[in-house]
Amino acid sequence: MILAHKLFRVALAWLVLAGAAAAQGGAADALFSDGFERALPVAAGGGGVNYLWFGDDGQCRDDSRDRYGLLKRYHETDAQLGPVRAIAQQQLTTMRARGMRRLSLGVYFMHQPAAGGTLVDSSDPAAVAQAASNLALLLADAKAAGFASVLFRFFPTNNINPSQPEFPGTGSADHGLRVDEYWRLIQALRPVLAASGVNYRIDLMVEGAPRDSNSTLHPENQRYKYPASTKWSRAVRTLWQRYVAAFGRADTVGFSFLVDQDNNRLRSRVRHMRYVYEDVYPQVFAMDFYAGSAWDEYDKFLKMDEHMRGQNPDGANWDRAGWIIAEAYYEDPLSADALARAIRATGRSVFYLTQWPLDRAGQCGSPHVNVAPPYEWMVWSGHGF
Repeated sequence: MILAHKLFRVALAWLVLAGAAAAQGGAADALFSDGFERALPVAAGGGGVNYLWFGDDGQCRDDSRDRYGLLKRYHETDAQLGPVRAIAQQQLTTMRARGMRRLSLGVYFMHQPAAGGTLVDSSDPAAVAQAASNLALLLADAKAAGFASVLFRFFPTNNINPSQPEFPGTGSADHGLRVDEYWRLIQALRPVLAASGVNYRIDLMVEGAPRDSNSTLHPENQRYKYPASTKWSRAVRTLWQRYVAAFGRADTVGFSFLVDQDNNRLRSRVRHMRYVYEDVYPQVFAMDFYAGSAWDEYDKFLKMDEHMRGQNPDGANWDRAGWIIAEAYYEDPLSADALARAIRATGRSVFYLTQWPLDRAGQCGSPHVNVAPPYEWMVWSGHGF
């Protein structure tokens, strides 16, 4: 079954590529050594994967990945599999040999989480220090394996994520304390990245770009000032102010986007950047693209590009800024075709793409992750990534 599934995926990828070539007059840009056509490059720097776990228990549950957290356990020895670092070194070598050049790494964290293998306790200085030490080793191993760059992503969870109900409201004394806790984690990990010798950018909060309320009580050119969630918008604005004051903006994408399929919400999310960043914008943006029930990745990309151009304040350069596609479905020929077409249609610069280990054609229907490393890199590269 597994072999048949892989053969089906390769065949489907070939059919999508062949259809795209026929639509363009059948011109072949280049050839693989096996005779397959290669699409024109659409991402300048290739791509790779979000590499956040070193295994999976194979039970197809939401928590199947929990005990295999890469960053938290990098210094440990797994009772069944052996030293985590040695496992990761082999996986990194394999993935690089399969053609990947980029990685998204990251830290999942929470304020006083239950015991587990993924979540770092951001309230515990010892746990934060261990995460920083582990990150230094992981970056050294990624560099040794030959990876060109890393997008390092902060994954706040539940009570440390300002978009979630568990995060304290702005009227609570705990609101500022929780923002401070988040900031201390950034302060602990960013110097490790800067000293690693690895080309990197930082996503300060995964899918952390908030939106405005789009209230019709205000003129449209003033709506950006009024958050849909005050605690979310104020938290990320505070983090941004601190980050820029301490480190500048050159090495960060700010807060990455979840690209909505609701046009009003998406426009409000783009427009609200004026509130969050206060005229000091990231020079590169990162966003996650998944097909929805109404819009596929092509539609979402075009809408995002349209709003970035249409909402562009003077001097912001949103119309020309390059993007990193931080997440998309794993080894998915439909997603790859849709995004490649969208990039060509808009002319938007995309530096690279890192797929998320969720195979929507896979046998496991987990809504989060259903593929274990080492990961493949066949379909996306065949579409110019």
